[in-house]
Amino acid sequence: MSPWPKWASLVLAAALLCLGALLTYAHNASSAVASASSGDVFWTATEGPLASQNKPVKVPTLSKQLVRKHALNNTIIIAFANANHIDYTFNWLTYVFANNITNYLVGAVDPTTARTLSRAGVHVFSMYNNLANGAVGMPEGDLAFLSPGFLSIGLHKLALIRTILEYKVDLVCSDVDTVWLQNPLPYFARVPEANILVSSDATAPTHDDEGLEDPQVIGRHDLNIGIMMLRCSKNMTLFVDAWQQQLQRKDAQHWDQGEFNALLRINMFKNHFSWWDQTDPWDRVYKPKATVAQNKRVVWAYDHSVTVGVLPVSMFANGHIFFVQKLYEKLKSPLHVVHANFIGGGFKRHRFRETQLWLYDKPAYYNVDHMLSFDIRTLQPPANWLHLNTRHRVQFHLENIGTQLQQFWNAAAAAVALNRTLILPQFTCYCDELWYWSLEVNPAYKCRYVGARNQTLPFQCPHDMVVNLLQLDDVPAKFGAAVKYRESTFMDNPRTPQAIKDDVLRIRLQLPDQLPEPLPDQVPVQASQHLPEHLRGQRQLQQMTEPIVTQIPVSWTVTENELRDTLSQHQSHRVLHMTDMGHVILKSYRGWDRRRSHASLDCWRFLLFASVH
Repeated sequence: MSPWPKWASLVLAAALLCLGALLTYAHNASSAVASASSGDVFWTATEGPLASQNKPVKVPTLSKQLVRKHALNNTIIIAFANANHIDYTFNWLTYVFANNITNYLVGAVDPTTARTLSRAGVHVFSMYNNLANGAVGMPEGDLAFLSPGFLSIGLHKLALIRTILEYKVDLVCSDVDTVWLQNPLPYFARVPEANILVSSDATAPTHDDEGLEDPQVIGRHDLNIGIMMLRCSKNMTLFVDAWQQQLQRKDAQHWDQGEFNALLRINMFKNHFSWWDQTDPWDRVYKPKATVAQNKRVVWAYDHSVTVGVLPVSMFANGHIFFVQKLYEKLKSPLHVVHANFIGGGFKRHRFRETQLWLYDKPAYYNVDHMLSFDIRTLQPPANWLHLNTRHRVQFHLENIGTQLQQFWNAAAAAVALNRTLILPQFTCYCDELWYWSLEVNPAYKCRYVGARNQTLPFQCPHDMVVNLLQLDDVPAKFGAAVKYRESTFMDNPRTPQAIKDDVLRIRLQLPDQLPEPLPDQVPVQASQHLPEHLRGQRQLQQMTEPIVTQIPVSWTVTENELRDTLSQHQSHRVLHMTDMGHVILKSYRGWDRRRSHASLDCWRFLLFASVH
């Protein structure tokens, strides 16, 4: 075992502090951890923790000696990283270290990543100098989903997996867009009868206990190799060989995960469903040909040659289960791993920030001088909401989104006019983002995601389901004034300085025909549902003691200069909180219409409105 890096104690201490607000997601965590302070910095944005920029490094290639050196209990954890996603890698590593996990290796796709990780003291090996089993030419740049580079990297990863199995070592493969809230290895050890343990894209659990999912999941949903354990054996090697051969076929490019699923399903079930079968794919009953005697939830797969267990989605959560359904709030199972899939690549960082699972940001990200927040109002559902069919639910959902967007764009324009950073509101959705899938598959889902029968409606939906966040602040010269923003849970984050939380001025913009409202001593504001339970009461109490300080008369239409003049005496406050942005009309300026149009979601989502009348 190599010496523990000098910075490791700093990383572990800082990570444990930050995890104070996070590990409560795992209900049975062994100990409580304190909240993070505003000064915690354990990664730099370029070279990792306490890195020496000028120190030359020599990055090893993958070898039996390297794997044996870092393996523990004959198990090694493997992740892969490239320069475009180095921040994901460091975020993943932060949780790895916080859980005292040392038996890991990170494969670097390019020299820049290899140097960065090596200088940070990470256990790294080069993939570009270790092209196993005939693989050549490592892809570079951003590996967008299903792009040629994305598909190519799968073949390289699989070649390395095959090599590690030759070393007679069990391996756990993890994508770096995951967060390990708890060490999953003890859970894996509870299921020794499974040759393969793998997560899934299932949108509902099949059991309410901590056991594996029902094998029917393999027929209904794709297994997701972002979290996967492979136990070395002769049959496992043969399976990986077949998997590799499928990816090397020259007739087309193949996705490693798609071929993984196709191979496992060979001769797995007694019954099959044809493509013209009209039954709901997520309701079909698949009958495994054989299960393992010791555990009926472990099934024989790949022509009865390997055994497979599907990890419970309540504990190994995919992106829909965690970020959209928030199943952790309903179930008591201890959350182990969160995978940021079901999400466009550019929005993953924001989803992690929103749930306070992103630990890579520097203190400067939280120490913002001037901010603007606002209360967002939603439409109340009709009295017969529970009895509305999918089409009518979608109509109401889109109307509700339009109402919230009107307030959002008013607030965004005000933030630009006042040169403030906008704290995003928490949007409410009455339908899932992909409601049209359920409309086509089975109207009984009533605008839930397909298969997600237990999804609660309405729900607090991720921002990227409503606004194109990536285009709020890009290319000002082309699209007009940029909107600087922070996530809606920013004020609840333990890394946000207390000085900001203590300097909030609540303002009501009073229109000409509105009477002044009496100023109550206390104004209750709902605490964020993302808060850990031990913090919710504290934050709610703090919000309830924030009085509305002033009401400011304004006209129905306000220009940029008028808004600045009206609020000039209050500009010293760190946070201005508007209680209502739904009625004031902010006149267009500095290309604001272009920015608004640019950052709105693709119009086809709203054109579909016509199809549900």
